[in-house]
Amino acid sequence: MDVLLTGGNSKFGEAFAKEMRKTHNVVVIPRRHLMARQIHKYKGEYDIILFNHHYMPEDFDNMSFQNNSLICLQILELANANKIAWMLSKGIGAKSKPEFAPYFAYKAMNLHIMRYLAHKREEIYFGIDPGHLIEDHYTAPAKLAVKLFDNPESGKVYTLNGSVSGL
Repeated sequence: MDVLLTGGNSKFGEAFAKEMRKTHNVVVIPRRHLMARQIHKYKGEYDIILFNHHYMPEDFDNMSFQNNSLICLQILELANANKIAWMLSKGIGAKSKPEFAPYFAYKAMNLHIMRYLAHKREEIYFGIDPGHLIEDHYTAPAKLAVKLFDNPESGKVYTLNGSVSGL
């Protein structure tokens, strides 16, 4: 079983990839390939795709929109999977941190891309709302995130404990 992962070099991404490698062949798209649009190398069939990347620094500009949201759609033009997930953020509805508005806006865009694809297509599209991840304690949340791929419903967002998120 094959997994395609973006953001697999972040601290959480590395823990997720390590857990997923126990039962799957994991292919990580390095950040440099995402930024250089060298994604054609990852064309193919996968069982799972997880979009865990986030482009920083960001602003409300074309480059940030491309690197945070549109790149996911471009990857989905090349790669097919039965289950496709996005790492999201409960902060999407944040009102008190305007400096994080671009970050939350792109996460919200990905949430709506996921819901639209769940509505239009037969594959399973879902989101993961990890909550607050504690620095250097990524193994336990990574194990929980891996379990979410067992039986997700398309169009839903799940917290790490498996309940449906308020997103």
